[in-house]
Amino acid sequence: MPNRRRYHSISLKLTDEELQLWNTKHEASGLNKTDYLMQAIRNSEVRVYSIEESIAPIVHEIRKIGTNLNQLAYFSNIGQEYRVRAEIEAIRKTNDRVMGQLSDFLNDPKFSIKGSK
Repeated sequence: MPNRRRYHSISLKLTDEELQLWNTKHEASGLNKTDYLMQAIRNSEVRVYSIEESIAPIVHEIRKIGTNLNQLAYFSNIGQEYRVRAEIEAIRKTNDRVMGQLSDFLNDPKFSIKGSK
């Protein structure tokens, strides 16, 4: 590795198990601590998985079901039976759509990966 002046330092705390793992891997590498850490940083990939984007439409649909349930209760309380039936049908359709989306997601989850090489 080229000789460089390093002006920044990083401090971290480890559990006993993490320290043991660090020592085992560091010693096995034959490198000094800085070179070992630099090699680990350069040759690794950190992935952060986010499913928020994938499930946002499902969450939106579930909220719509909640709104429909509130309307159902309101129409039931004021005695508008025909609107109650219409709301039940709307809830059923939305529920079927949400269950389909959820099933699709569970069969093939889509994750956005942030921080990859």
